[in-house]
Amino acid sequence: MFRQKQPANPLSFIAQECHLTGKLIFSGDVLIAGHVSGDIKAQGNVTIEPNGTVDGDILCRELMIAGQLAGKARCKKITLHEQGIFEGDAYCENIEILDGGQFLGYRHREPLMNTPSES
Repeated sequence: MFRQKQPANPLSFIAQECHLTGKLIFSGDVLIAGHVSGDIKAQGNVTIEPNGTVDGDILCRELMIAGQLAGKARCKKITLHEQGIFEGDAYCENIEILDGGQFLGYRHREPLMNTPSES
């Protein structure tokens, strides 16, 4: 009669003053306001805030960039916001670049490898 409530996608936050290095794996969504040097794998979405930077590869469902990414991105959709900068290779089905966003690289229409499945 009553449905079991689905658990919310967990959110991991990398604060502005944080600097992480290495291979990072997340079970849900990720919000990056600090600096990551290394690869990120997330089951959910990844958002790079205006002050956030990532030097490495990202594998996720959807990627939103308002900060900076230098590396490869493998996901279903990339949204590059007005102040966002992406330098590298994009392996995605869809890409949206808003006015002012900078894309410096190459877009591949087919994914390099499987993206995380949707929950």
